Formats: sequence, C-alpha cells, structure tokens
Amino acid sequence: MFLPRGVLSVFGLAILFHAQVFANTTATVGVYYETLSPVCRGFFINQLLPAYRQAPDRITVRLVPFGKTVVNSTNPLTFICDHGETECEGLKIHSCAVALVQDQTSLLRLAGCTIRNQTDPEAILTECATTLGIEWRPIADCAKAARGSQLLKLNGDKTKELNPGVEELPTITLNGSQNDETQLRTNLWNEICKVLEAKPSTCPLLESRSSG
Repeated sequence: MFLPRGVLSVFGLAILFHAQVFANTTATVGVYYETLSPVCRGFFINQLLPAYRQAPDRITVRLVPFGKTVVNSTNPLTFICDHGETECEGLKIHSCAVALVQDQTSLLRLAGCTIRNQTDPEAILTECATTLGIEWRPIADCAKAARGSQLLKLNGDKTKELNPGVEELPTITLNGSQNDETQLRTNLWNEICKVLEAKPSTCPLLESRSSG
C-alpha cells in the first residue's frame, strides 16, 4: 500500500520536528582531560558532577582522557604524558573504564572518585570501584594490556579532531561546540541550561532584557 506524496511529506516533517524537539531536551558535554591536572580534578568535582546531578536524564557526558599526551611510538604503543608515567597509567585506567562501564552515572562516579587521588591509580581504582559496586579487575587488566594503550590512542585521535585544538585543560564541548569555553569550565550548569528546552526547575532564571 502506497501513501500519497503529501501524506509522506507531512509524515517526514513530523519526524524531523520530533528529532529537533528531542535534540533540544538533552545536552551532550564532551570533557577532554588529564588525570593528574589539578584544574581537571577541580572541574570534575566542582562543575561536572554537580551539573550532572541536576539532570542526569538530560545530560550525556563523553569522557575523553588524553589531554596533552604525546604518542611516543606506535610499535609498541608508548606515550609521553603531561605529568609523567603515573598519569599514563591513570589515563589508561580511565580509558578502559569509559569502554567497560556501560552505566553513565556509575562511570561518572568512578571517574570523579578516582581523579581525586592519582598517586597510585590502580589502588584508587580498586578502592573506588569496590565502594561503588563496580568490578575493578577487568578495568585494571585492560589498562595493563595492549587494549589500554589502544583505547588511549583512540582518545588521542578524538582529541586531535577538536577545532580549535587543546590549549587549556580541561577542554569542554557542549553539543559539539567549543564556544564560551571559559564559561563551560566555570559555570557549566548555567551553560547547559541555555541549550535545554523545557528547562529543569533548578536552572537559573534568565535575566530579563530591558524594554528601553
């Protein structure tokens, strides 16, 4: 059975309208970071996690641990990390966690917990994951294996796709845009509220414009 062309056009417009409405009800935050950067740690604790808790069903977070890491060689894969070898270990653990922990809230809790203390990345992974009820051993095994290096390299490829590239860390994107990065780093929830339609009740009231 074939539908008239006009009906198909209306149906197509309805799908597009629904997709647009859906797009405006959610926000995607990209976080490009390092695990031993005090500024990145502060962003997780003071901006990302509090903002996410305001509307976890409205926010998708894409964690990209890499930062200013340099790929030193490709066979075998080795890296020079901004804060030394301990950071390389932490970045691999975070890369594996992103790949293995499917529940977003659990992943963010784990990332937020482990980034608080990276003096011994595997030990803090074990402690945080156990507290949160997440299996730590697959993440640790992944980080020590070739897969951990491969996942970190993939994060490096994603980081290179940024335009402009990484200058300050963390580098934050909102719905793919790097506009107003200073505001994204320091006032993330307000910036998320600006792109959400049907705003959550906890969003700040927009300042009224002068009619004069």
